Amino acid sequence: MTKKIDWLFIVPQDRLQGGAEQLLINLVTYLADNGEKCHVVFLLEKIYGDWEHLEKSCVLEYGTSRNVFKGFLSLIPRLRSISRKYQVGRSFTSQTLINSMIGFMKKLGYFKNTSVIVRESNSIFHLLSGAKLKRYILAYWIGYHGVDLVICQTEFMKDQLLKGMPWMKKKLKLIVLPNPIDMDAIREKEKIVLPELKHREFIIAAGRLVPAKGFDVLIKSLKSLQQDFPRLELLILGEGPEREHLQEIIDSLELKDKAHLIGFVPNVYPYFRGATVCVLSSRIEGFPNVLLQMMSQNTKVVSTLSAGGIENLEGVFTCEIENEAGLTNAIKTCLLTDTNQYRSLFDAELEKRTVAAFLENTINNL
Repeated sequence: MTKKIDWLFIVPQDRLQGGAEQLLINLVTYLADNGEKCHVVFLLEKIYGDWEHLEKSCVLEYGTSRNVFKGFLSLIPRLRSISRKYQVGRSFTSQTLINSMIGFMKKLGYFKNTSVIVRESNSIFHLLSGAKLKRYILAYWIGYHGVDLVICQTEFMKDQLLKGMPWMKKKLKLIVLPNPIDMDAIREKEKIVLPELKHREFIIAAGRLVPAKGFDVLIKSLKSLQQDFPRLELLILGEGPEREHLQEIIDSLELKDKAHLIGFVPNVYPYFRGATVCVLSSRIEGFPNVLLQMMSQNTKVVSTLSAGGIENLEGVFTCEIENEAGLTNAIKTCLLTDTNQYRSLFDAELEKRTVAAFLENTINNL
């Protein structure tokens, strides 16, 4: 008898460094806790161990290389083997090139009875250009014809995708589902107290140290805020290739004692809870899960309009992207406003974004 897999997930690596990875682990955790048989395939070998706690409740299959190109090459025979050994009910992926691969394999007949679900993690046609964009366009053409359902995070993302690939409107089913948030998992992590944060006034920001996150603009805003808020510091959580450049900006503005690149931290919630204000300074996002995480812990939240849907989040102070003066003014206004009444607004928004509701809507749209 053919063995059964209820859900097949394909994940680039085992580190929870972005919103897509956090979404996937939330889905797997919920499904496994509710008795679903989940099989998670990682493109790369085990490096960070961020998924280890799921080893007893589902199958975790790691790659054999740390090289992304080799990981993609080895993924083809690995998926072919899974399709032959198991009856796979549904697959879920959230990276365009991986989405394309599983869709293409279904076109070739390997996952005939599998509902192939893919999620768009970014507005590719708004984010990329040149040769890299052409590579992604090719991936859409090659693999998405085999996809059963495409999930976009926002209407803006869906509109951008259809504008760039108009053939999808007739050939594929595209829906918009807002990102879910796992409040049960958050409630466990938020209990941690960090004594070193006590009595400090600080802006908190989090994300990979890359240009898209706009941390350079935020650091410059901190300099402007020092006149009115001399005790205010900036803590940036995350790691990435822009570290040296950001540190140079900090040094040039004489903010060495005020702006701190903390690096990657496994639990961001004590920082979000203890912050004087939480700030998302991005230039572009698919939809920032970190913004929802901030809203779960704090009522003082500022965000650039870096993704569709942010303007609809009641209680979040917003400004245009890449605008130092606008960001400074939004932070200042937030700091001077009594935001206690926003707790009920934030809670109501988060209650609509449960993992259970996300999965129910996904399945109902197949």
